[in-house]
Amino acid sequence: MVSHTRTSSRPDQLRSLNQPRPLHIELEDGQPVALIDSTRQHRIASIQDTWIIEDEWWRQPISRQYFSVILGNGQSHTIYHDRISNTWFTQAY
Repeated sequence: MVSHTRTSSRPDQLRSLNQPRPLHIELEDGQPVALIDSTRQHRIASIQDTWIIEDEWWRQPISRQYFSVILGNGQSHTIYHDRISNTWFTQAY
């Protein structure tokens, strides 16, 4: 257990964790085959799962298609396509 530091909380210093990061995706037949993060290209070896989230229609619509992918080097990533803005993101959990 962490002892109390006696310092006040700093709500002005709060930030969200695991914010999505934009990236570029190469597609073949509508499926992602490679992701480009900064200047590096990574081939997608396999798509493990895919799902769609459509929510918040009463506020601001959300329509995303998620992909759980394995890259050629064995790393796993979760990427999604924002179907409203037609942009791609990666998000760590």
